[in-house]
Amino acid sequence: MIVAFELEKLYSRRKDIHEKFGGQQQGGIATPANAPYIFLFTSEAGEQHGYRDGYDENGLFIYTGEGQTGPMQFLRGNRAIRDHIKDGKELLLFSSTKKSGIYRFKGPFLCAGCSDEMVGPDTEGNPRKLIQFHLTPSSVLTAHLQDESSELVTHENLSLDEMRKRAYAAVENKVCTAPVVSKRNLYKRSEDVKAYVLARAKGICESCGKTAPFLNKDGKSYLEAHHIRQLSDDGLDIPSWIAAICPNCHREIHHGRDGAIKNQILLTQINSFENSLIC
Repeated sequence: MIVAFELEKLYSRRKDIHEKFGGQQQGGIATPANAPYIFLFTSEAGEQHGYRDGYDENGLFIYTGEGQTGPMQFLRGNRAIRDHIKDGKELLLFSSTKKSGIYRFKGPFLCAGCSDEMVGPDTEGNPRKLIQFHLTPSSVLTAHLQDESSELVTHENLSLDEMRKRAYAAVENKVCTAPVVSKRNLYKRSEDVKAYVLARAKGICESCGKTAPFLNKDGKSYLEAHHIRQLSDDGLDIPSWIAAICPNCHREIHHGRDGAIKNQILLTQINSFENSLIC
């Protein structure tokens, strides 16, 4: 189920989110089992524990994890945020308003990384380590990847197998780093995935099977990265869920009458190919 939320629009947490998608109705992280989303709710409540969620100087939204007592751990909601790309979940961020239960949608985000250096009191007043996630709007990553020359220098001399290994390693997100490093690493990880998917296609649209319609400014076959299981093409995903397709097929999948059918066929083809490479 894919339902679009409008940026900056107000929503009732109970009626518009939990009644439709499920998930925990208390706390800041809701992980409904049968929806492609992880819902994040941020408020000023963290200030009483010595931290505050919000944007830093790197343009990252710093979001503090969950856990009542003792050091925060990568369990439940915290693990879900860290591994959301690998699990095929999209992070949707909502901020509280002055009206109880009403939240403002801030957009889809990606977890670029995390840090565990900050210390704050738990509910019993004891100091403990906090997990803070470095979130970036999905659209920021898309803008970066539109620079077609970004991956050429670092990937053009690699074999397809080496590129594939890099691409699958890129969706792992288990090392805590400083925010500025997380952002830089996210760009690199995204380029690794994009480079592999384009190389895998070998200049042929993975949907219609036709040669790319033209060469880009760098003399490479022009194909577009399509995220098979997402409504938009923002963000990062595993290679078995991304296809390199021609602009015509891309528009048809998103806007055509038979787009959903075409997308399902593409899903089967890409998954079958990637699974055939698993030893």
